[in-house]
Amino acid sequence: MDREPKTIKPITRYFREAIRFYDLDKPFAAQAIFLLILAVLFGGYMLARPYAMDFYTHYEQLYVGLQGELTLENLNSLVFLSGTYEAMIQSLIRVVLMVAAIQLVAFLVSLFFGSWYFFSLTNPGMSVGQRTLVFFSRLPKIIVFNLLFYTAFYLGVAVLIMVFGVITFIVPVLSIFTALLPLAVMALSTLFVFKDLLIIEFDIGIFRNFKKTIDLTRGNKKQIIINMMSLYFIGWLLSMFSIDVNNAVLALFITAFMESIILIVTQRLSVLMFLDAASLERSDKKKDESIEAV
Repeated sequence: MDREPKTIKPITRYFREAIRFYDLDKPFAAQAIFLLILAVLFGGYMLARPYAMDFYTHYEQLYVGLQGELTLENLNSLVFLSGTYEAMIQSLIRVVLMVAAIQLVAFLVSLFFGSWYFFSLTNPGMSVGQRTLVFFSRLPKIIVFNLLFYTAFYLGVAVLIMVFGVITFIVPVLSIFTALLPLAVMALSTLFVFKDLLIIEFDIGIFRNFKKTIDLTRGNKKQIIINMMSLYFIGWLLSMFSIDVNNAVLALFITAFMESIILIVTQRLSVLMFLDAASLERSDKKKDESIEAV
C-alpha cells in the first residue's frame, strides 16, 4: 500500500478490456448487475418523468407570460400570486432529488460490479458469498466517505464559482472561460477515481482515505484525467443516439441503456488503472492478454 505507485498507461492500453462490460469470471453476475443498473436508471427516469413534464409545463407558462408587457404589478402577479413560479420550483426540486437518488443507487450497484471485477482479477478464488460480504461490510464506510467527500468537494466548487464570478465582474473578458468551468470540475473529480477501491481493498479509515487517494495519483494526474475524460466523452457521444428518437419512453430507455454500459465500463477502467497505481498483481487467467496490447 505504501509502495511508490506505478505509471498509469494511456486509455488505449486498457480500452479493449474495459469495454467488455459483459465479461466477468461469473457471467451471470455481469448480466444480473447490468440488468439491475438498467432497471434502476430506466425505472427511476420513468418515475421522474411526470415531474419533469410538470416542470416544463409551468416553465412554459411562465415564459409565455413574461413575453407580454411587463410592469412591476404584472410581474408580481405572474411570478408570486399565480402560484406558477412556486409550482415550477417544487417540480424542479422533486426532479433534482429523484435524479440524484437514481444516480446514487445506480452508482452503488455499479460499484458492486467494480468490486466483483477487482476481486476476479486479484483473488479469483473468492466465492460469491465472500465477495458480497466484503462489499457490504465496506459499504457503510464508502457511503460516509462519499457524503463527506462530495460535501467538501461541492462546497469548494461553490467557492470557486463565487471567486470566478467576482473575477469576471472585474475583468469581463474572462467570462469566455465560464463554459470551461464544468469541464474543469469534472477533470478535478477524476483525480479521486480510486477513493472507493481503496476502501474495498484495504479497508482504510475514512479520513486517511483522503490522503491516500491523493497519494495514489501522484505522478499520474494528467493521464488519469485524460483517460477518464475520454471515457466521459465517449459516453456523451453515445447519449446522442436518443436525441432524434420521437418516442419519449424509447428515448429514456436508450439513455438508460447507454448510461448503464458507461457506468460499468468506467468501473472496469478504474479497476485496471488502480491495479497499476497501487502496484497490485493480477492473478486471473487473462493477466497476460489484452491489457498489454495496444
